[in-house]
Amino acid sequence: RLGRWHGFSTKEPTVQLQGKSLGIVGLGSIGWEIAKIGHVLGMKVFALKRKIEEKDLKKKNILEFLGEKKDLEKVIKESDFIVVAVPLTKETKGLIGKKELKLMKGKYLINISRGVVIDEEALFKSLKEGNIAGAAIDTWYQYPSLKQKEVLPSKYDFQKLNNVVMSPHTAGYTDRALEENIKSVFNNIVKIYYGEEAENQIDTELE
Repeated sequence: RLGRWHGFSTKEPTVQLQGKSLGIVGLGSIGWEIAKIGHVLGMKVFALKRKIEEKDLKKKNILEFLGEKKDLEKVIKESDFIVVAVPLTKETKGLIGKKELKLMKGKYLINISRGVVIDEEALFKSLKEGNIAGAAIDTWYQYPSLKQKEVLPSKYDFQKLNNVVMSPHTAGYTDRALEENIKSVFNNIVKIYYGEEAENQIDTELE
């Protein structure tokens, strides 16, 4: 924007993903898609899943490591980038706290889960103090009601930090999302009608 692009004009070199490690906390359907992209980009992929199934083991060749909740610290320590993609349940609320954030020194955190999966105060302090290299956050702690025009996403000033990329919970708001959702619902109706197994089923064990 300032017209300064002679040679290597940035203070620091950009981060190359190839050769880096990617940690995925929550290897559901979205987590698997992220794992595939990371693998294609030449990243080592470490992942966690609440319940490892046989179908996961068949695709394990793209993963460097597949573990369960007890392996959270291992995945954080091994990863340069950590993507949080778990559903919000009693088990996952506050899953990433002060202890886990301390382990992310110099790492990048991406949250596409729900805000309260990560401790709000601890996350802000970690970013402000420069412990975490940076974060991309799409899900938050405060949301507007229909009557409110403007609401900041947190009681902390994330918007004033220069190492945070913020979006207003719009990860699934794309030009094709509505069309794909309608197709998915229609296809499932057809599958159920013919006695086939529906796609994108919810795990009723989660609360």
